[in-house]
Amino acid sequence: MTNFKKRFEQFFADEAGQSTTEYILILAVVVMIAMKFKGSMNKTMDKQMQNLDNTLNRAFDAN
Repeated sequence: MTNFKKRFEQFFADEAGQSTTEYILILAVVVMIAMKFKGSMNKTMDKQMQNLDNTLNRAFDAN
């Protein structure tokens, strides 16, 4: 029984692989945030692209 207890304690003391789990959790949070704000990001990007298009059209029409 002592051998089992030692292995059990070693298993929970081993921290190898925890950094991978942390990276996966951080990535999951970033993806969830991006999905939540997807609509507002699309609107903002569309507006910025339209402003850029208008600016370029004015610049080329002036020549």
